[in-house]
Amino acid sequence: MHVIKRNGKTEAFDLAKIANAMLKAYREVGISFTYEDCLEQAQTITKDYAEDEDISIEQIQDDVERYLMRTGEFDTAKAYIKYRERQKEDRENPWSDNDDRQDMVLSKYLIQGEDKKDFIKRIAFGKPSLEKIFRRKEAIFGGRNLYAIGREGNITGSNCYVTQDPEDSLESIYKVDYQIARTYSYGGGQGMNLSKIRPKGAKVNNSSNTTPGVMVFAEKYSHTTLNTQQDNRRGALMLVLNIDHPDIIDFITTKLDLNKINGANISIALKDDFMQAVEEDAKWKMRFKTPYEDIEKTLPARDLLELIGYAAHTMGDPGVIFIDRMNDYHFLSEYDEIRFSATNPCGEQPLIAHGSCNLGSINLNAFVRNAFKENATYDFERFDYVVSEMIIALDELLTMLGDRHALPEQQAHVKKYREIGLGVMGMADVALSMRLPYGSPEFLDFLDVLMRRMINVAARTTALQAKELGKFPEFDYEKVAASKFYKTAIDPETDDLIKTYGMRNSRLLSIAPTGSISNILGVSGGVEPFYQMNYTRRIVSMFDEEKTITVWEKTPVALAKAMNIKPDKLPDWALITSQNISFEDRANVQSTIQKYVDTAISSTFNLANSASVKDVMDIYTTAWKKGLKGATVFRDRCAKIGILAGVTDQTEDLNPATPPKLFVEEKWENTVSGEVREYVTTINVHPGGYVPEKIERELCPLCGSVLIKRQGCIQCNNPECDYEKCAI
Repeated sequence: MHVIKRNGKTEAFDLAKIANAMLKAYREVGISFTYEDCLEQAQTITKDYAEDEDISIEQIQDDVERYLMRTGEFDTAKAYIKYRERQKEDRENPWSDNDDRQDMVLSKYLIQGEDKKDFIKRIAFGKPSLEKIFRRKEAIFGGRNLYAIGREGNITGSNCYVTQDPEDSLESIYKVDYQIARTYSYGGGQGMNLSKIRPKGAKVNNSSNTTPGVMVFAEKYSHTTLNTQQDNRRGALMLVLNIDHPDIIDFITTKLDLNKINGANISIALKDDFMQAVEEDAKWKMRFKTPYEDIEKTLPARDLLELIGYAAHTMGDPGVIFIDRMNDYHFLSEYDEIRFSATNPCGEQPLIAHGSCNLGSINLNAFVRNAFKENATYDFERFDYVVSEMIIALDELLTMLGDRHALPEQQAHVKKYREIGLGVMGMADVALSMRLPYGSPEFLDFLDVLMRRMINVAARTTALQAKELGKFPEFDYEKVAASKFYKTAIDPETDDLIKTYGMRNSRLLSIAPTGSISNILGVSGGVEPFYQMNYTRRIVSMFDEEKTITVWEKTPVALAKAMNIKPDKLPDWALITSQNISFEDRANVQSTIQKYVDTAISSTFNLANSASVKDVMDIYTTAWKKGLKGATVFRDRCAKIGILAGVTDQTEDLNPATPPKLFVEEKWENTVSGEVREYVTTINVHPGGYVPEKIERELCPLCGSVLIKRQGCIQCNNPECDYEKCAI
């Protein structure tokens, strides 16, 4: 016997589905039948169905209604009828509860003439199970997939790419420029590491004599990003530089100048030994060797971290990535050829050269039952099902859109590694719905269970997909199982499946910021707390009368309604935002999640205007110690405040930091002639950049310490020595 669905397709008759639907209806009116009771009733309802005939879903539901009425369960019958009506309305008019803001965001993904119902059908690409998931707002694909599915032309479905790192040659630098431009034209974003390019002032074997350094080419890539148009937007770029590159100070401070690198996000790749040097208050050496020179620059590691903190405090850039953690903690960490040097533009996907990734996200809030009540529960069974369906769907999109990559190298890479990235959103909402304060120990315990479950469901699904369709070509069980991530996150029963069948996909979970798609579904983005619970909106009437209203996020309003209070009377635990949560609590949430995410998490530590540079530095050290793969800081009213506005129009920075001063010892050795020149450079930072003052290294005749330039005079760097001489 088969069931004829509303779209005309058939599926195997399943008595359990009838029992579950009845169980929900009974529970809704407070009747405590067990699942076994409902299964017995379902058998009674369907006992006259012929085994060799198909039956429509409507006939089954009509029979359930008649049974409930016949047995006197009138309230349950009413609840069941309402459920059918809601389901019908949901099918015919999905997402009807979306507001204007949500519809405006959605509009950029619609094909001309398409409504929400058409849109959901298109992105489900003929899979009824996916269509139901999308209608119920349980999950959705990332933005590039939403745009690409069902459209013709050279449009990629991948949000994430990392290009090859430019080598130290003009040929390579300009080849990479072409590669990123070509990728932008297909709709993808790019990331790269610039650390192979020799530093400013280094000798070159051409008419220039010396190189302009990393920043000139960083600016070039930024301009390419700004000048390559996509549909109603520009490309996205992540530029990364290693902390031991001699041009690192230029890179850290570049965005203090609002006219520079406007087409890219920038991140510093921090190594474990650098962070250890910060902890020990030790010196840090930046070094670069060319065929002609050995260039070294040395300064206290803590001073360099303070400079990063100052730039982030002032401008919101750069971010930091903990590159060793990125390389040590994922499925392929034991592959010698797999080493990450950069991420995609938002930071959630470390990738090797020409790697790409399809993204999708689960709406965590969709699985809360009895939301806002003391007896709220989480429907892990449905959660597992949706995670599995999304893993399968993302893998199918790799095949479906596999020829829609700009470069042959990208197309080949997809076939070789089959990377996907399933993430989450609505985490701030689920905290309220489950009455678990965001960042609390109870919330962390819940997240630990949830995320461990998610990675294991995803891994079991990819193993079963490998059984049916084949594993990714580079799969090696011994190497995968030896990885620190695998040993930490994968359960024995999951391991059994992977050992037997392999893995269809080399990467599974990746948590993107979900800016657009979380807005479409009406929940908070990624793993962030609410940025703010409400915001003000000015309304001007047709008679030019102006008034200001307060607009609240949806979930806090729903919680207040359940508690029978006004939103502004919610208890403190329900009003946790990125502005008032401690960075320790915030880091604990991300650290708990990161244990079970094989790629990375795009997330921002949003700080109040009152935060100090030391607070920013503490975030970096705390994030590193807790095993995060990166940390981005954004302080309210910093110079880039136009991107994220608070609840008022006040944008003046009430807490600007004092610019730091650095003293850098330099050693330039000509490896051909053996000549060595040493300098001490004073770095005077200001809100728009820095001014260097370089003097040839000279030792104090009194104590032997290095002489430096201070306030126009040459002075001894030893605070206990009074020696100085005129600099003129």
